[in-house]
Amino acid sequence: MTYDCLVNAENVVQPGWSLRQRLKWGLVMAALLPALLFGLTLISSEWRGERNSIIVRLDANARLNAGAMDDYLDAQLAGVKLVAEQGNSEGAVSSERLNDLLRAYPAMLYAIYTDPLGRVLTAADTRGRLPPAEPPVMAGQEWFREVLDQRSAVISGVHRSLMFDSGGQVAVAAPIMHDGRLEAVLQASIPVQSIARLAADNLGRRNFSLLLLDRANRVVYAGPGLRWDILDSTGQTGVELRRAALPAFSRSQSMIRGDLLPMDEQAFVAVVAMRNGWVLALVTPRQQLFASLVPRVGILAALLGVSLIGVLWAVWRQKKLLNDNIDYLLASLKGYALGGRLAPDNESRLPEELQPLALGIADMGARMNAAYLELRDVLDQREHDIAERTDSLRQAVAQLDQLSRTDALTNALNYRGFIEAGVQLWRQADETGMPLAVLSLDIDFFKRYNDRYGHVEGDGALRRFAGAVRSALLHADDVLTRPGGEEFIVFLPGSTHEQAMQVAERVCRRVRDADIVHDASPEGRMTVSIGVAAREAGDGEPEDMLRRADEALYRAKAAGRNQVSE
Repeated sequence: MTYDCLVNAENVVQPGWSLRQRLKWGLVMAALLPALLFGLTLISSEWRGERNSIIVRLDANARLNAGAMDDYLDAQLAGVKLVAEQGNSEGAVSSERLNDLLRAYPAMLYAIYTDPLGRVLTAADTRGRLPPAEPPVMAGQEWFREVLDQRSAVISGVHRSLMFDSGGQVAVAAPIMHDGRLEAVLQASIPVQSIARLAADNLGRRNFSLLLLDRANRVVYAGPGLRWDILDSTGQTGVELRRAALPAFSRSQSMIRGDLLPMDEQAFVAVVAMRNGWVLALVTPRQQLFASLVPRVGILAALLGVSLIGVLWAVWRQKKLLNDNIDYLLASLKGYALGGRLAPDNESRLPEELQPLALGIADMGARMNAAYLELRDVLDQREHDIAERTDSLRQAVAQLDQLSRTDALTNALNYRGFIEAGVQLWRQADETGMPLAVLSLDIDFFKRYNDRYGHVEGDGALRRFAGAVRSALLHADDVLTRPGGEEFIVFLPGSTHEQAMQVAERVCRRVRDADIVHDASPEGRMTVSIGVAAREAGDGEPEDMLRRADEALYRAKAAGRNQVSE
């Protein structure tokens, strides 16, 4: 029975597996699969890094350009306001004064001077064009209505000029008042190209498209590749962009939209709200992200191809060695199964026959480790480069942000820094319960100082004044700000009303002791009037405390100046 079973088992062909096939596929998978996995990991990391880089660059450029355009428009508006203020004191604005304005601000295309009904009285144009014989009435223009309603200087939305046909324009206008009545309106027009062209060209080299929307969501400027032109209405898209926009000194809102580029192409978008009510959006096609990955995919494919060639050669070599050794091993085992015995020299020889296979596997392992180390070095270097670029960009953005909050003349915080400091200190006082006080300072007769000594001396006096105020402050966390002109605000965190009064008296003395000559002042030297207020239980926001400080300042000025009032 035993013998028959052995015979039957010998004659039946049982399905089995091939050691050579398994070894071949094992070598292929062991070499290529790690390389493929590491390559995919590298591509995934590069994709995430490039995506984050695009978002960070969009965010930084959006905030930087929004701030630059705000400053540019504010500078143009300041020039118009200055001429308007001179008109308040001197009467009508002559064409010579308008030409002086256009020469001082080359971006302005033309300037007009109208009566309260919008009729053009005087006009000047940089191209030498003469106004129409019957100039159009400006009463229906948006900028004219805003000046009438607000009685203050305005920056208009985009429009077409009634005076000269010069494409899309933005108006900067200011009222000329006399005894509380509107006597006239001064307006200058700026072509939208001069506002956005330089920024758009620079952004275009980074593959970013600029989109500017005015307060009515009309297109002020649309870069190449966007689906709108100047003066187009963006409709619901503009409403959604405005809803998503944040102030320029906050982090902008980055998103992915499909309604800004032709053919509804997906795009990365960063949106920022400007100080004048406009919205700035930077757009870059999402396809840019994939285009940057194509070379890396090619490198991965080449690496896999080279690895495949090496693996095939190794498999052929190892298969040949394995065949020789397996044939000898099978012959020896067959002889043993038929009753023979392996010779002792064969037993000692068997490990030597399998050694080439072990050496081949070790060789393949060494190749795989070398490939892994090379890929890891490339990945580490790339991540290091990305981290350095990101850190450099972050530092540059932080420096720009600090400069945008500081008054260059006095090194005090400017209006933006004043707003941020007030909100932050108010929040800290809410959270900690610590007292908070504020001083509202106004240099006495400073306009007379400028009129007598000139603005250059006035700037020097402002610097000396700011230094005298700083010398009177005792705490390192006291904050000096200059919201504008000769007005200064000092925040005193941790100080009570009584302590703030002592600081205010000390500031008055230090300013007098600075002995800044001021012949146009009754004192003969520069002095300051100060209003003091402290945070009270019923205050809901910092404006309540600041309003009381301003009221105290008015009382100090009404009582004869050069004193402190509470």
